[in-house]
Amino acid sequence: MDVLFFLLLGHFCGDYALQSDKTAERKKSSYSALTTHVLIYTICIWGFLALYSFLYLPGLYLKTATILFLVFLLIEHWGQDYIKHRIANCSRQAHYIDQVVHIAILYIYRIFIFPYY
Repeated sequence: MDVLFFLLLGHFCGDYALQSDKTAERKKSSYSALTTHVLIYTICIWGFLALYSFLYLPGLYLKTATILFLVFLLIEHWGQDYIKHRIANCSRQAHYIDQVVHIAILYIYRIFIFPYY
């Protein structure tokens, strides 16, 4: 099974399943709500990487490159959601672009970082 599947599970879990409507609304105006969402999102990605690691590639979730990717993901996701909510005013087009970029970042990890494990 490909690691991208697990990354996408983490993405949808963190960006949709574990984000309430209240949180989605609050993160438009609250740095703490935005930060909480991004932390939950990043932990979901890490958790699904840990599951993949347990099943297929022991130690993957603790590798330096994975930890650095997660730090980058946290910063990137925070900035991207900040831009979507504060600058792009949460338009439908901004939401679609936001999701494409989130998934593209995961795909970039899969293509450029993951093959070296």
